[in-house]
Amino acid sequence: MSPAIITLIILVFAIAIFVTEIVPMGTAALIVAMALYFTGVIDVKTLFSQLSNQNVILVAALCVIGHAFLKTGMAYKAGSLITRFAKGKKAIMVAVMIVGGIMSGFLSNTGTVAVLMPVILGIATTTGISPSRLLMPLVFSATIGADLSIIGSPGNLIAKTTVEALSNNTLTFTFFEYAKIGIPLLLGTIVFIYFFGTKLIPDRSAGVYHNKLDYSNIPKWQQNISLWVLVVVILGMVASSSFKFLPPFHIIACLGAIVLVVTGVLSEKEAMQHLEMLAVFLVAFMLPLGSSLNKTGAGKMMADAVLSVTGSYGPFVIMMSLYLITWVMTQFMSNTAACSLLCPVAYTLASGIGADPRAAVIAVFIGSSVAVCTPLAIPANAMIMEPANIKFKDFIKPGLAVSFVCFVISMIILPILYPFYP
Repeated sequence: MSPAIITLIILVFAIAIFVTEIVPMGTAALIVAMALYFTGVIDVKTLFSQLSNQNVILVAALCVIGHAFLKTGMAYKAGSLITRFAKGKKAIMVAVMIVGGIMSGFLSNTGTVAVLMPVILGIATTTGISPSRLLMPLVFSATIGADLSIIGSPGNLIAKTTVEALSNNTLTFTFFEYAKIGIPLLLGTIVFIYFFGTKLIPDRSAGVYHNKLDYSNIPKWQQNISLWVLVVVILGMVASSSFKFLPPFHIIACLGAIVLVVTGVLSEKEAMQHLEMLAVFLVAFMLPLGSSLNKTGAGKMMADAVLSVTGSYGPFVIMMSLYLITWVMTQFMSNTAACSLLCPVAYTLASGIGADPRAAVIAVFIGSSVAVCTPLAIPANAMIMEPANIKFKDFIKPGLAVSFVCFVISMIILPILYPFYP
């Protein structure tokens, strides 16, 4: 059996174990990499080579920095600005989405929702607004706002890593690369919810909320250090995209994480506990599958099969199909897992027909980041169900509407930003 056929069989196997979740995601990624090794598709050096990938290191360091910002209550303080500037029900809803979207671009969407939830429930109590009318827009904006930078979610970094690794770094992404599509998506979502949110989102009485957050005992100096470390790291990574004499992203992030531990904002144990090894495993052990699709010719076989179906429609239909496939899969599985599976496929399909693969890869992670139709894909969706008294079915109607808005915006902007045949 040829290496290409073996790789395709392993791809199907990977999809099956990720969708069914018969084993944890991190373990599933390692099993896929091991299957490639034991079938002779990759050697032992390739099996573990991505553990030292700069984006794997970046994921680990940023998890530490993000946790410090959340732990010290600085994210909570940022959320409290909502009531200072917003007056009126719709203005508060828009303010919630703006704050949630921006914070999620630099922290995890789950962490953003966790720290803003008590703020928003307090606002709902004092203003008489239904919690569901604020928490559901928060989840939408936090999920889509993650597309504002390369560090907004693991899927963003998986897309970046895939493009850079499979192109041998001839194609790279800057820190705010995704903002070119992320900002229009966030603004489009906010405008849509402003005009139609009250018609689509159910008006429910408050549910039960148990997790009250208390930051009263956090020293002021810890809050200041966590804030400045986050700001300096972000500015450093932005500058690093333009000035080559500066250290690369992962080194800057590591320096920030070191400062937080050395100054005592986080203990070494706390830093280690928040390295998000799941994201590290998914990035490190799914990349060999993407590399194998490219090198064995399996990707070209897939591209040929897709072209035989799409005929003369070309790369736009491929991009659209990948977006929709990812979107459907992510309603029922982790968005990080969906990116891990389909970003390499998108790259090989696009490059197999000689097109710029960036639009196809970004379409995959955008498709995974608008998974708002069920509470299954993203933990933040499930987090708001009890306090907002939201049912499973309540996500469907507004989720489909928001997904459609994002799909239309993406299909218009992506081919403009990344012409298929430049």
